[in-house]
Amino acid sequence: MTTTSFRFSVHQFRSLPAPTGPSRVGFFYARAADVPAGLLDWREVNPREINRRSRVYKAITDTLLNYPKHFHERNRGISIIAKELQFDEKHKQLTLAMDSRKIHGVVDGAHTLDAVIASQKDSDEEDRSAFVFLKVIVDADPDQIAEIAGGLNTSEQVDLKSLENLRGHFTQLERVLSKETYANKIAFKMFEDKPVDVRELLYYLAVFDCSEYSDKSHPVALFGRKEGIVRRFAEQMDPKKQQADAVGDSFKVLISKAPEILRLRDSIEKAALAEDVGRYKAGKGTRIRSASARENELVFLDEKVDGKIPLGWIMPMLAAFRANVAWNKPKGSFSWIVPVDELLASCIGELLSVIKDVHSSENSRPEYVGRNSLAWRMSYSIVTNAILNWRLNRAGHSGPLLSRSR
Repeated sequence: MTTTSFRFSVHQFRSLPAPTGPSRVGFFYARAADVPAGLLDWREVNPREINRRSRVYKAITDTLLNYPKHFHERNRGISIIAKELQFDEKHKQLTLAMDSRKIHGVVDGAHTLDAVIASQKDSDEEDRSAFVFLKVIVDADPDQIAEIAGGLNTSEQVDLKSLENLRGHFTQLERVLSKETYANKIAFKMFEDKPVDVRELLYYLAVFDCSEYSDKSHPVALFGRKEGIVRRFAEQMDPKKQQADAVGDSFKVLISKAPEILRLRDSIEKAALAEDVGRYKAGKGTRIRSASARENELVFLDEKVDGKIPLGWIMPMLAAFRANVAWNKPKGSFSWIVPVDELLASCIGELLSVIKDVHSSENSRPEYVGRNSLAWRMSYSIVTNAILNWRLNRAGHSGPLLSRSR
């Protein structure tokens, strides 16, 4: 494993041993003009992507440019986890070394670091008045890296999915989706400029959890509560809790079917847009066929469509296909009872009709549809009846024999 070293010229350096454990912390100020640009390559342990358009980043830049002498007072600095930290008192040289991007690097202050490096390109040779505070943690427990990152990243709340990505809990999901066309379009961290948030993926999977929901219990409460879904996912993917049998393993089963569930999600939207959707609202000031919805990308189908179905409509319809799941037969498996494309084609008209009725009763607010238990219950009933019709037709009957009742 190759070790990378960074050197700083410092006037003073302080080191403190941790009150518990083997780690220690070093503190020092460095001239902003001398901070090594190579540190930018060591940000994998940081749960955020850099957002140069954010209010925080602009404030950092403004202080650097207009109040350089006070930068060290107005900025909380950069935190680094390193393998080694040595200070040469005689030559006033400090050296920090890192060898693993998984556990070493800039764990907090990446926005400060980026702004500092950017300022080096624009500042005059004589302008060396800005100093930045650095804190370096050595011998940190690798299992605590995610918690350290979460504790430090508080200027803007770090969302749970970013920390789970840092823990490596998304590895199985990434592996299952690695060959899909949209694999590189999923954001696992804050500020990643990608079209799909991993929390959405977990939401689409969670409504198929047959160990949690049934024909009488529907996942209505999940609508708008993505952080709770990530938390449940994190618990199930935590090896320690798994060993203690403290949680189930439904997400491991669901992940195995992730490509098919995600494809179904987009297929529902595509099929619904092929129906008469009318001039229903998709959101505040927009309609399903608004100009802004043209060329809407269905990421999981790798297609574009004319129109956008609101999430409040999609989720009850998607969750309804849980009725088509053979769960845990055999143990740890998930399979479809009826070919899902056939089933969708046979009931999309009825599904859409129910959703539009609920939409109208909810003052044309699609988000209210997503919170209406009737939408979820009736959608599930429609898919259940469609499965029965399919089975009866396969047994030799012709035409639909069952219809939904309200």
